[in-house]
Amino acid sequence: MHLDFSGEPMISAPRPAVWRRLLDPQTVAAAAPGVESVEAIDQTHFKVVSSLGVGAIRLSFTLEIELSDLVEPESARMHVRGKAPGSEVEVLTSLRLHERDADTTQLQWEATATISGTIASLGARLLEGSVRKLTDDFWDTFAQQASEAAR
Repeated sequence: MHLDFSGEPMISAPRPAVWRRLLDPQTVAAAAPGVESVEAIDQTHFKVVSSLGVGAIRLSFTLEIELSDLVEPESARMHVRGKAPGSEVEVLTSLRLHERDADTTQLQWEATATISGTIASLGARLLEGSVRKLTDDFWDTFAQQASEAAR
């Protein structure tokens, strides 16, 4: 199953501050639903264990995350590969930070997810709605936390 998502939350913080938060795995993990642990392998590679539920199915995923194409403080790409018993997920995300004024940054993101296995058998409508909500909630929570940290 293939899903595409995008969003453009506004963050009440200067672009360099938002950039630092995007590169901090603990900050990002705090905004992500179901994260149980984060391990930094190096500055651009991370291992995350996350428990996610869709419908009646709840799975614990081990995720490998790689940051690439870093252009400070403007843009980055994030590649996530994960496995759970009987399921796999791969997500490619492009991030771009636009400075709207000295204290406001717009985070433009686009993500493409490929999901297979047990979790994909739930049906397109249920899975897409659940994944869309989780993704939107993550970026909205990140934006809110970044705004609050800048105050």
